Amino acid sequence: MPTRQSTTADLVQAVQREFVDLWGSMSSLWGVSPAMARIHGLLFLTGESLTADEIMERLGISRGNVSMNVGRLLEWGLIRRVRRPGDRREYYETSGDVWEMFTTVAAQRKRREIDPLLHTLRRCEERLAAQVTGDTSIPDDLHHQRQRIQDLVRVLSLMDSLSQRFFESRKSLRAAIDLLTSESSMDTQLRP
Repeated sequence: MPTRQSTTADLVQAVQREFVDLWGSMSSLWGVSPAMARIHGLLFLTGESLTADEIMERLGISRGNVSMNVGRLLEWGLIRRVRRPGDRREYYETSGDVWEMFTTVAAQRKRREIDPLLHTLRRCEERLAAQVTGDTSIPDDLHHQRQRIQDLVRVLSLMDSLSQRFFESRKSLRAAIDLLTSESSMDTQLRP
């Protein structure tokens, strides 16, 4: 007959597996590999500092897969190495702060996706500006394309500057979201 302790331990393990699998399936939303997300999910949910061997054992993935994805998680700033006195092994842990995690992922996605997009759009805008300036024989479609690119650059630049302000301090991001959600709930409450 199972004891209460073994039942609780089984439940904890089942919830951990379900959470880690969910984290892995959400990896495409983050722009990371499923293994990278599963490792982060395990460290996040358990709140434990684990060695590479412990991660391998718990997730059933190879040493190379753990090593490669731990390296990427370290690059992203989502986990950190820790040492225990008297133990030569490296342990890995992540912050339990959801806001810190969210801002770190968002900042990395911005750096990897939005920044290169803005750079290319600005280069296209400059090339079209040089062609359009002073030339009255330029077809209308070129003027329209230039305007569309300028509009994109303007919107993405605004979003970029806003995100920079929020990523500088996760407290400011949280305050902005709290403000938006409180205004949204007030709007809902004020509607007839």
